[in-house]
Amino acid sequence: RLVSKAPAKWYDSHNLIPIREEDGAILIAFADPSDREEIEAAQRIFGSKILKATAGKIHIKRALKKFLHRSITKSVEPSNENSIIKLVDTIILAAIDKDASDIHIEPLNDRLRVRFRQDGVLCQHEDYPLEVISAVTNRIKVMCDVDITEKRRHQGGRFFFEHENMQLDMRVSFYITVHGEKIVIRLLNRQGLFLNIDEIGIASRVLQRFKEEALYLPSGVVLITGPTGSGKTTTVYSCISKINNPNTSIITAEDPVEYIIDGISQCSINPKIDLTYDETLRHIVRQDPDVIVIGEIRDKFSAEVAVQAALTGHKVITTFHTEDSTGGLIRLLKMEIEAFLISSTVVSVLAQRLVRKICPNCTTTDNPGYVMLNRIGYKPDDLEGASFQKGKGCPLCQHTGYKGRLGIFELLVLDESVRDAIIDLKTSQEIRRISTESSDLVTLIEDGIFKASAGLTTIEEVVRCVPRLQKPRPVLELRRLLGE
Repeated sequence: RLVSKAPAKWYDSHNLIPIREEDGAILIAFADPSDREEIEAAQRIFGSKILKATAGKIHIKRALKKFLHRSITKSVEPSNENSIIKLVDTIILAAIDKDASDIHIEPLNDRLRVRFRQDGVLCQHEDYPLEVISAVTNRIKVMCDVDITEKRRHQGGRFFFEHENMQLDMRVSFYITVHGEKIVIRLLNRQGLFLNIDEIGIASRVLQRFKEEALYLPSGVVLITGPTGSGKTTTVYSCISKINNPNTSIITAEDPVEYIIDGISQCSINPKIDLTYDETLRHIVRQDPDVIVIGEIRDKFSAEVAVQAALTGHKVITTFHTEDSTGGLIRLLKMEIEAFLISSTVVSVLAQRLVRKICPNCTTTDNPGYVMLNRIGYKPDDLEGASFQKGKGCPLCQHTGYKGRLGIFELLVLDESVRDAIIDLKTSQEIRRISTESSDLVTLIEDGIFKASAGLTTIEEVVRCVPRLQKPRPVLELRRLLGE
């Protein structure tokens, strides 16, 4: 009962364990009972009245593992179908409650581990006994309508989960490992709310330029780039919502449709009935669209469809998996799309990442150390005008110091200098330099540093998530460029 007062993640960063209550005080074993920070951390969780004891660090960790893995497992009966159904539903409901994007159900050599991806980071949820692995796997396979007898090959499926008058779309992947089938469930809210383009976190001056020189243009390709889980789909839907009106025909090809928007024609790819990506893209231009939304440029064919549609006067909004904005242009060249076609059809590339926001409940001032400044190529003078913050950790943020996420962005608008650089087959580094000089490109690392300097996130989080391709400019210069 005492151990459960703090989440498992909290114990990862503290070498202590509560033992028992004695005369209104709590006896706590510390690896170092003279450590003032550890004592204060314990008092925040267990109260000011504590008694100190000493135990070896390895023994504390061993005892914690034993207690933390015991809580729910006793109530699970592998042979009881209702018990397994309740267990799976409980896991899904817990993920929904914690606003997780993915559920990882992983068989290990001694237990079944369940983790949630929250704010882009995997967090431990619960461990279960080995005996339930087969029953849990079969239950999820039944929900997905996939072959429960197949245990040697990877499989994929999906099911819908009803929750509070909403239908959640769950995409499931079964992956064969040495200990059994690992299951990853991605939670997609088909009726979920999406953000307005003005609210996704693009700096005011950059946002105005994106609207005027990309989104509101009658034709051309608008690329949204970034790795998996960087918020590209949210940005695409925000763009669609902004330009959606009764006078505009918008049609999409998505795999799958993640949000339903009233007034546009959305197609969800389904290879099981031969509704493939290639087949859909062949028909999409025959629907007399003004705007074509292609879920993702996957190969040369989908890239050619996007370029050809733009050449014939359509606006195309699509996503691409690349590190930064200039990388999107180079990858199109690597797909053997002619440089003059890229130059004449692509109007902008918006690269993005998601970083965790500082928890508003436990914010405190922070000063980045010399090592961190050296990693990003800064001197103390470069931080003039900055106000850095960090989260101390509290129950609201599960003692991580972060709560929620925000986007950081890099907008490349193709002006004449950039178009000429593409035709001349310049390198990614050269195109980035030209863009910085001619069109005031603010890189991902610079936008991240600016948001950290405003107290929205931390330098450590930006460095963790963002590529460092060139030395960032001082904070005051970034403030001028971003119009903040």
